[in-house]
Amino acid sequence: MKKILVLIMSMYFIFSHEGHTHKDPSISFKYGLLSKPSYESGPNEILSDSSIINTGDFLRINVGYSANTDLCIIYKGANGEYMLLDSKESSSASNDKTIYYTALHPTEMGPPTGVETFYFINSTSTLSDLIKLIGRYESVPPKGKKKVLAKLEDKINFYDPSTQSDLGSLSTKLDKPIAGGVAFRGEDNGVKDLSLTHQCVGEHGVAFKKIILIHQ
Repeated sequence: MKKILVLIMSMYFIFSHEGHTHKDPSISFKYGLLSKPSYESGPNEILSDSSIINTGDFLRINVGYSANTDLCIIYKGANGEYMLLDSKESSSASNDKTIYYTALHPTEMGPPTGVETFYFINSTSTLSDLIKLIGRYESVPPKGKKKVLAKLEDKINFYDPSTQSDLGSLSTKLDKPIAGGVAFRGEDNGVKDLSLTHQCVGEHGVAFKKIILIHQ
């Protein structure tokens, strides 16, 4: 009888432990891409994936994310060049506090026209390898850029659920509009300079959003 009880307890421990280790934490962040035809003009226009933006328009990006996570925003210009737009490291002393900030202050869109791409990557794991890789891409001489570019794009695709068969179903969860916009820092509801307008929800410890703007 004692052996049977030991066996049952052992099996319970194994299965409960497996269930714990395979449980994938949910993760989400909020964002807002806002544009104005000039720096002084208003109100803001809300942008989303496939929105049109014109040369001379001013683009602003706001983000709200958990301080216990890493955040990285990568920009790919119409000329095909990548650059690190912004990155934040997690803080273990944050008690899951949500941080709201402006990742890109109003910036005028200049030539060339074409497809402007923004990658938002929010992760419960460190993104230091990705950040180091894009730093290497930005500093490498032209002759070596192609090789680093291939590694960088592979690394970005690693986080993109649409490129992973087991995470492909997550694509329907992304880019959820927030009704009426969400303003932070005490502002009233509405599309203000500090508004958040969309939410990206992920699983497996990663929330990934790719946003394309059609630059005319």
